Amino acid sequence: MNLIDQEAHVWELYQDCDHYYLSLEVKFSAGTSCWDLVLNQEEVQSYEHRGRASIRSLANELLDTAHRGDFSAIESRLAKPYERYAMQRALKKAKEVQAQTMS
Repeated sequence: MNLIDQEAHVWELYQDCDHYYLSLEVKFSAGTSCWDLVLNQEEVQSYEHRGRASIRSLANELLDTAHRGDFSAIESRLAKPYERYAMQRALKKAKEVQAQTMS
């Protein structure tokens, strides 16, 4: 699993072989919720053709529905615990590499 793109404090995009995962931060006045999601084949193809604009659009759609109180689009695609763990490890690795290059 590798972190391949991100928009700070909004989303992170991960890839593991043919699978893509989106970690999304949903901010509310009472706090922030983080959701780790699996992208479907159509979303993967859109990313491969349109790049980060497709992920930004998807993230905005998901955030809009969540802010309206509808979490069905998020809950229907949750990553499995082992996938979330791999995403967390990839993020930690990316931060360590970034810290090393800055020092």
